[in-house]
Formats: sequence, structure tokens, C-alpha cells
Amino acid sequence: MIMMNYTAHTFNDHCFNYHNKNWIQHIVIYVAYHSLLCLTLTLITTNYAIAQTPVRFTIPQNANPYSVYNTTINNTATNNSATSSPGTELHAIPAIAPDELARIIREGQSLEAEERWTEVLAHYEAALRIYRNDSALTERYRTARFHCDITRRFHDASYVNLLRTMSVIETLNFFEETINHIQNKYVDMPLWESMFRHGIQSFCIALADENFRQVLNINVREDTLNAYLTSVQTTVNGWKIRDREDMKNGLLHIADGTHKQLGLNPVAVLMEFTCGVVSSLDPNTGYLTPNQFSDQSSVIYGNLVGIGVELRSDRISLLIVRVVPGSPAEAAGLKGGDRILAVDGISTRGRDTDNAANLLQGQEGTVVKLTIQSVSDTGTVPNEIIPNEMVPNEMVSREISITRRQIDVPSVEDVRMITDTLGYVKLTSFHTKTRLELVKALSCLEQQGMKYMVLDLRHNPGGLFNIGVEVASMFIEQGAIVRTQGRDHNLDSPCMARGETWRVPLIVLIDEESASAAEIVAGAIRDHERGIIIGRRSYGKGTIQQIIPIQTGVSWGGRSGLKLTTEKFYSPRGWPYSGIGVTPHIEVRDESSRVILSRPVDGAVSAFPIRSSSSSLDDPFIQEAVRVSQGVL
Repeated sequence: MIMMNYTAHTFNDHCFNYHNKNWIQHIVIYVAYHSLLCLTLTLITTNYAIAQTPVRFTIPQNANPYSVYNTTINNTATNNSATSSPGTELHAIPAIAPDELARIIREGQSLEAEERWTEVLAHYEAALRIYRNDSALTERYRTARFHCDITRRFHDASYVNLLRTMSVIETLNFFEETINHIQNKYVDMPLWESMFRHGIQSFCIALADENFRQVLNINVREDTLNAYLTSVQTTVNGWKIRDREDMKNGLLHIADGTHKQLGLNPVAVLMEFTCGVVSSLDPNTGYLTPNQFSDQSSVIYGNLVGIGVELRSDRISLLIVRVVPGSPAEAAGLKGGDRILAVDGISTRGRDTDNAANLLQGQEGTVVKLTIQSVSDTGTVPNEIIPNEMVPNEMVSREISITRRQIDVPSVEDVRMITDTLGYVKLTSFHTKTRLELVKALSCLEQQGMKYMVLDLRHNPGGLFNIGVEVASMFIEQGAIVRTQGRDHNLDSPCMARGETWRVPLIVLIDEESASAAEIVAGAIRDHERGIIIGRRSYGKGTIQQIIPIQTGVSWGGRSGLKLTTEKFYSPRGWPYSGIGVTPHIEVRDESSRVILSRPVDGAVSAFPIRSSSSSLDDPFIQEAVRVSQGVL
């Protein structure tokens, strides 16, 4: 692991010497970056209010959904102003004891020593959910993310193809285009010094990565490499980076030196530095390779080409967490809890989720051969993903062939009546078809006699912001659904309910994996006292990202892009979600299904065992929902 320390000094633009290298002579003629269209999130602007709906459960008197705050909340049901300015309220953030910090870092270092970077990332993120502002944990989290991102990029053929085909001038255009988007659209003002340091750190981590050097055919002795990495730190230590021009000049100096001393193509230096800058901004901002950018469209529109499985890696194999209904995987008999040991003869052992998932990608109509180990082969419960130590080498495996095809991924699953009067809908994501699917499900349940409804948002990582607003609006007659805040830290006009109300009394289920748009829905239901929230505190992702296409490199390997945080969002009453989440009225302590999570949107490694959420009466969340529907609080 590479950690770099810096002190302030004056940056001298005259220290560069480029005249000996042809590639740098052409920098003076690079063209201006292009203007791009962005996928934006449209907000409805109208007056702020919180309204009551006529049909609801009685909120438990001993439940305080704002208990995570130190400040007192005024009753805003009849007040059109917010209780305080978002971003200025005080939160109850526990201080971390030195012994606890040492323990967390010690456990993280143990994982780092084995280069289990996905697990390192999950480890520090879990700690940061409790100790949100600890700088030591934040830096270690960021370093782990650099390692994970580098591994993913260099196992992504679309990114490697870009590196091998783009010119230095095109790559510098990529840098300029990216920095321009950050400067103009990112939710916070750019901190040039910090961005530069982290860009250099990311590049140095990449250079020390064996896979990076192998892909780029860098043959250098270890002592030479270590000496160069030390020289980079010495060179940049003390530079004062005041603006984007200082950043660019410093980057070009490092790129030139790396080319001279190691023979590394400057394209790789420029790209890795830029990707590191983007990743350093916040956990939800990142660079999207051409393949990842293409996948975003599938998420937005609810369709993809593949076999239809949701995966997690435990470094032993790939675990199938969920099988998409109606998918080729379901037709082939795959179930949640099955393990993929190999893809087309290539072992999945030791691969992280994104790396292994790349093996499953392919054109529509092509066939992929999987080596499968089913949970049923072990005699365990089919729902449960078994721990690593319970996976004996001699377990039976089988090979199956599956044809990739276009899949419509539903966001509404498992629609049924739990009791004679209690309906149940499982909502897994928020994409363009979600509202229509939900209306159809509600109509079906209403015809079956539904008097109360369970909306299950567990394991829901979110999706489109505006769809979250639409779903919440289906149950809230009037008033604010969510409030947003941009770079100027002033509140924008809130997104308002649109008057299309289903007045059925609501019970909403949430857990640690309920994030983003799922939190918009749960938070609005909570603030309007429209229903009972049951479960555990949600993930706490209170930011909005734009998917921004990058023009540079399109002619070589497909459009790449940025996922850039542009706004923060708050509950109708103005309280933040980021790092805090939605607190349920009734907490369910079901440790058998509890899982320590990394970011839900990234599908990172989690602890084991994992039990899928379900509408079964054996599920403690459902048991609590039934009691609430029967008036037993």
C-alpha cells in the first residue's frame, strides 16, 4: 500500500523540461474539450409544505425517528418553513476511542496484507457509517477504493482498449473535459491541492500494481520501481497546487518523468491520474469505463443483455444473491445461494464482483458455460448463502450452458396477500418502468381485498431520483417529498407530491441496504406520518449523481463517462440522509439476516450468512408488519 505525505511549498512552473520528448511537443496544439449533454434529474419547483393524509396507522408514542439528531425538531406540519438549514444541523456523531480505532485499523491491515481490497473497502466503510468524520478511516477507505478501482479497470477490456488506442493529445482532452465537469457541476467547490495529491496517489498505486504493469508491458526491476515511486513523492512534496493549471502542469511533469525513466506511455499516467481525481471526490462519484457507461443505460431503463443474476464475491467463488424473474438463469434452474465456480473454464476464485461479472458479459445470443455448485447439494436451506468455511472442496458441482439474451428487469417482485387484508409488494429498484409496475401490483392487491399494505424496500439500492419522487407521490396527497441542495448551499425548491394518492395504510420495511431513492420514499412516508417504518436504519446515501458522457475516446472504443455528485437531498422536514439514513419507528433485531455492507450500489462483498428478504411469515420483519396491521404495537 502506498501512502504519500505532502507539505506546502511554492510550485515552480519553470522546473519542467519537455523538449527531449516528441509526445510533449504536441501538447501545445491540443484542442479544447467538447460541450456535452448530460443526463439530468428534473426537480418540480413549487411551495414547500407538509401535508397529512386521512388514512394512516397510529405512530408509536415511544418511537422517535429523529433520535439520531442532537437538535430539537419543531412541528412543521403547519409551518411552511424548514426547522433549520440543511447542512448546518448538529448530528450525534460518536467519538472513536483510540483503542477502537487501533482495532479497526489492525483488522483492516490484516486484509490489506492479503490484498483483499474489496473486503478492505467494506471494512472501512462499515466503520465510517458509525464514525463518519474520522480522517484516518476516511483516508484508508479512499486508498482501498483506489486499489479496487484499478483492479476493475484493468480487468475491463473496454478500458484497456482505450489506453492502447488513445493518443496523448486525446488523453489530455479527456483530462480537461473531466476537470471541467468537476469545476462546473460537482456539488462542492474543487479543492485543487487535495485532488492533485489523490490523483498522484492513485497513479502510484496503479504503478505498483502487478496487473497494471503486466497489461501495459512494463518490465522493470522492483528496486528500480520503488526508487522511482520514492522520487515521485519527493518531487511533488512541497508543490503548491493553486488551480487547474497548476494541476495540469504537475501532471505533465510526472507523465514526462515516468516516460523517461520507465518507458511508460504518458496516456496511462494521464488516465490513471484523472480517474484517481474523480474517485477521490466522494464514495458515489467515479469514472465509468465504456462497458460501465453502457450498463448504466440498462439500469435506467430496466433492461440488459445477460443471464440475469445478481452476484457477490467471497473470493472463494461467485455467490448468486438473486435471480431475475423470467431470466435465462431462472430458466436454467439457478437459485439464490448457488455458487458460480467457473465461467467458460475460468475460475472465479479470488476475483472481485465486477471482475468476475465481466466474464459473464457477452453479445445477445452467445452461450456461456458455468460450473455451478448448488446450495441444495449441501443439504442446507435454499434461501441461505452458506459461510466460506462450510464449502468443502468435495461438494458436487455441475456444468450448465446458458444463452445470453435481452432481459427486462422488473423492479416490482413478489406481489401477494400475506393475510386476508394485508397486501405485500417487494420493490427492488427504481427505474423508468417502476411506477407502472407498482400501479399494476396495487390494483391487483386491491381487487383481492387489500386493506393494509407492506412496501418492502429491503435490499433496494435505489435508482432514479425522479422515480423515487413519483413512487412517494403515489401515497402522499400533497406537500414536499424531498428537498435538494446544490453547490451554493441554498435550498432549491422542494419536489412536491403530485396528487395521485393511494390511501391504503402503509407499512414500509427498510434495512441497511435500503439506499438513495428507497430512502426518499421511506423518509417522506416517515415525515408525513403516512405509515409505520419497520426494520433497521437505512444506508444513508443522500446525494444525487448525474451520468455524464465523455466525448473523448468515442471513436476508439465506445463512450465512457462520469458518475458525478451534483446535489444533496434532504427529507421533507429538511433533515439529511447522508451518513444517517432513515430511522425506523420499530426496530427489528434479526441478527441471523443482518449483514455488514459496503455501498449497496457497488454490490461489494458482505459478511455471511446472508438470508434473502421474503414475504414469508417466518420473516421477523413480516411478523412485525402483521402485528402492526392488527393494531398490536
